Amino acid sequence: MSTKVLLSTHPEPVDPADAKISVFDRGFLYGDSVYETMRTAGGWPLELDRHLRRLRRSGDGIGLTIPFSDEHLADAVARTHAASGNDESYVRLVVTRGSGPVAIDPRHGEHPLMVVLVKPLELPAAEEYVHGISAVIVGITKNAGTSLDPTIKSGNYLNNILALRQAIAQGGQDAIMCSPEGAVSEGATSNVFMVAGGQLETPHLRTGLLPGITRQAIFDLAEALGLSVGETRMSPDHLRSAQEVFLTSSVRGIMPVTQLDGVVVGTGEAGPLTVRLQAAYRDYVERAARSSPLRER
Repeated sequence: MSTKVLLSTHPEPVDPADAKISVFDRGFLYGDSVYETMRTAGGWPLELDRHLRRLRRSGDGIGLTIPFSDEHLADAVARTHAASGNDESYVRLVVTRGSGPVAIDPRHGEHPLMVVLVKPLELPAAEEYVHGISAVIVGITKNAGTSLDPTIKSGNYLNNILALRQAIAQGGQDAIMCSPEGAVSEGATSNVFMVAGGQLETPHLRTGLLPGITRQAIFDLAEALGLSVGETRMSPDHLRSAQEVFLTSSVRGIMPVTQLDGVVVGTGEAGPLTVRLQAAYRDYVERAARSSPLRER
């Protein structure tokens, strides 16, 4: 198992020590980039098509035309994963506006740069999916939609970093952020779900959050289980009163939150509805692995 990096300026994946990017790259200087984080299943990126569509929407959102075709991006990810020798990989796909003079004017960006970073997939321990994690509703809010569209997955992540830093300082393992108006929005790198009165709920997109790929998978899985998901304007107190809380992301999947703001949620372990969805999510990943394009080679 290993970590490999492919740059659009290099023909083949290389070791991290040999992955060289200019200090004048705007992704480094200004966070002027877009990206997607994925995991593989059966050696193929899970929900690759959805990730690529969101990558292009993010590019459009910052006025960055991505010059690489979907086929080129898919091949780049597949080749980098293959070069790593990993059974399954964590994948980060980044496109920056490129290098240019030290000036914020985006017109100075020349030749967008693609970066594919692959490393061994490391999931949380099995016990963590049972006993859960602690989270803190932090005081740092999401940026207003009029400042930075929350549906853009950009390399400008300082707000989320500061939120997680605050949560850790308060004894938490993860952060939950609110909108500037005070409604629960999302985790530092995840979407938020809760169960109250047997009803599965999640913050509405109008709250200002990134529409996660795994978030959509939960909607699909819940429907298959005969469950509905209510998209609501969720207050912090409503979330604190939940019987179950969990976070979703492309790598961790469904992670229970069993302590919120220092108070135990439910029984202190993953609740019954969370467990049902976790089982359905594992089946979904296994089905994806069985239908991986690599199985046909």
